Amino acid sequence: MTVTSQVKENAPTGIYSKPEARKILQYLLGHTQTALEPSFLANDELSYGLVETILGGVQPDVAGLLNEMVSAGTLASELVDKAPSCPECGSKQLSTRYTCPKCSAYDVTRTYLLEHLKCGKVGNEDGFKKGDEFVCPKCQTVLHNYGVEYRAVGVWYECNKCKNSFNNPNHIHFCRSKHHEFSPDRVNLVPIYKYELNKKAIEQIRKEVLVYAEAISFLEDLGLNVKAPHSLPGKSGEPQPFDIVLMLPKKGWRSEEKIVAVDALVGDLPAGTDVVRAFAAKVKEAKPSDSCLIAVPGLSEEAGTLAKNLRVDYFEGSTLNEAMQAFQSKSIIKDYVG
Repeated sequence: MTVTSQVKENAPTGIYSKPEARKILQYLLGHTQTALEPSFLANDELSYGLVETILGGVQPDVAGLLNEMVSAGTLASELVDKAPSCPECGSKQLSTRYTCPKCSAYDVTRTYLLEHLKCGKVGNEDGFKKGDEFVCPKCQTVLHNYGVEYRAVGVWYECNKCKNSFNNPNHIHFCRSKHHEFSPDRVNLVPIYKYELNKKAIEQIRKEVLVYAEAISFLEDLGLNVKAPHSLPGKSGEPQPFDIVLMLPKKGWRSEEKIVAVDALVGDLPAGTDVVRAFAAKVKEAKPSDSCLIAVPGLSEEAGTLAKNLRVDYFEGSTLNEAMQAFQSKSIIKDYVG
């Protein structure tokens, strides 16, 4: 859906051609205080559960879509975390291994260093344990009250492979997905954001999303097969995008399915010649059965003259509904609706 208002002529409207983005924006327009919050699944992968609910299931690269919507000015983002990920494969399924500084084995055991406050004996926790009791290995006093008779004074590690004892283990990250190992200085820190509607662009978003939905609903209510947005193959090999493509069924055994390509121009001022030239170029490349521009409030006088010279059909109206009514009654689709 193209907006031709001179006030907003630089607004990035390409995001509105994505059905997923439109669904998200439609939801947020009705829930303006709602944020799209991230969470981590059991496999440590990032998820935006509300987005999946809005779109009707798990979608590929949801974070990529949301960031694209931020770039387009429709969403605002806020950093909420930074997640470590594998520098080799990007997986967030990481474990941190405590390893022996002597042999690099990760089979290490951690114990506490305990001190008997009366006699001053310091040793590891295992040395103080006798059955279910703590007994000082130096004076054989049975210890009952932690913090009064004895206390922890530190942490001690022992390597079960080489029997080395140490108080500062090394740290290695382990990628559970692809079994990569890497040191902390190589880890990637991936920013994690929550997203909400860009409050500064609500009116622009409402115009784009709701107007586009109104045009599609109008045609679907007529019983037409609507694809929006949709690209048609061009003769050069490049796909040509249109706001709406109608697939009209065969009428009679000798007829063929007809493809009607439509672009809708909705703005505060009449559309200019640039949009007419761009549309004519796309139609020439794609060669649909029929094509037209829906223009609200219309085309400028110069653009209208150019459209006639280029044989571009167009339908105008002061409102979208008025222009769509003209399209219904005067275009090829009049023969396909009751």
